[in-house]
Amino acid sequence: MESTLQALLGHHAAAVCCSTADGDPAMLTPEEYAAVSGAIAHRQKEFAAGRSAARHAMRRLGRPGVTLPADPDRSPRWPPDLVGSISHSKTTCIAIVALREHRQSVGVDVEPDRDLPRDLWDLICRPDELQRLADLPEAERARWVTRVFCAKEAYYKWVYPQIRALLDFQDVAIEMAPTLDDTRFVARPFRQDARESTPPGLAGTITTTQDMVVSLVIH
Repeated sequence: MESTLQALLGHHAAAVCCSTADGDPAMLTPEEYAAVSGAIAHRQKEFAAGRSAARHAMRRLGRPGVTLPADPDRSPRWPPDLVGSISHSKTTCIAIVALREHRQSVGVDVEPDRDLPRDLWDLICRPDELQRLADLPEAERARWVTRVFCAKEAYYKWVYPQIRALLDFQDVAIEMAPTLDDTRFVARPFRQDARESTPPGLAGTITTTQDMVVSLVIH
């Protein structure tokens, strides 16, 4: 997974993947631990795995692996010269870090490659996205919606540092082929603040590996 993502990133960015089971809350700095001190043990391990992966990614870019405190909105506070994104499922953690002088922002999301329940489709998908389901065999539709969900999450993480506002699933359309294979997608936002902060045709990538779906947006 890590080598696949690194190949997509190219220069000026680094990807680090690890198991959430490797997260050790004892390795968090006091400022970091304050963000999860009241959380259950598994959440603390996820958080610690993400911070550890992010520090490894910083070092690969030749930067020190510094403390990443959480802002009041719970997003990581990156050093001024870096942008980054952290995502984790119950088993897998990914951190992407890039040099701010070369990248405006980065967003990553990881999800298990499984069917998304039917009662969530109308919540996640816009009408045009639902129409595209008709081009897929019925047995593949729920997993395609998982990919739409994953792509939207990555875009939300990409745009959030610029607008500091939460988006609804209906606030962005994901344009991508009706396929379960690895593919590219385009994020098309509808909210004015997100639209003004998003370059036309902002593209992302969907990758499937090790029974996981990973979406990446970097620009």
